[in-house]
Amino acid sequence: MEIPAQKQQPITYVFVDAANIIYRDSEPNPWKIDLKMLIKYLKERFGASKVLYFGGLDDRNRTQIHIYRKLEEWGYELHLNPVKRFVNERGEWYLKADVDARMAFKAMHCQDEYDRAVFMTGDGDFFWLLEHLVQKKAKVWLLASPKKTAKELKKLFGANFANLDNLRSLLEYRQILKETDSTNDSVSGVTRPV
Repeated sequence: MEIPAQKQQPITYVFVDAANIIYRDSEPNPWKIDLKMLIKYLKERFGASKVLYFGGLDDRNRTQIHIYRKLEEWGYELHLNPVKRFVNERGEWYLKADVDARMAFKAMHCQDEYDRAVFMTGDGDFFWLLEHLVQKKAKVWLLASPKKTAKELKKLFGANFANLDNLRSLLEYRQILKETDSTNDSVSGVTRPV
């Protein structure tokens, strides 16, 4: 008697565009994403095999470096570009890491490793990559805030577009201060919003 082969679970990779998703301060009703809860959600909801986090690294920012270490402990695979400092027309300094090309390259470079993908971005610059993957992969989802997502991406994904704002009650970072904490910085570990 022949034993039927076990059905193999699909391999799902998640690609997180930190600049477009994690840093949400410019929204009318801003909220911070709890990155520990996010990876748990991605693994439970989508069966994520890998969560690839693309962001900027400011090696002068000790808090950021500490947070990145925590992300690695929680299971994120970090892909970090050094931040560059620029001055805008008003003479104000700003930081930029330009991770879009790196994220697109990685998604294409390792496309034979995954069956399904989740992209956390609203950036229309990813349209051609995402259009290609939607045609090639078993399933591709887009998880982003509708207000910060290019309309061509929402149209491309249709029912596979998931509204990140609907997950606020699950994923919002809630800082818990202890009696010994006199400020928003906790002595008990990483509790700063990202």
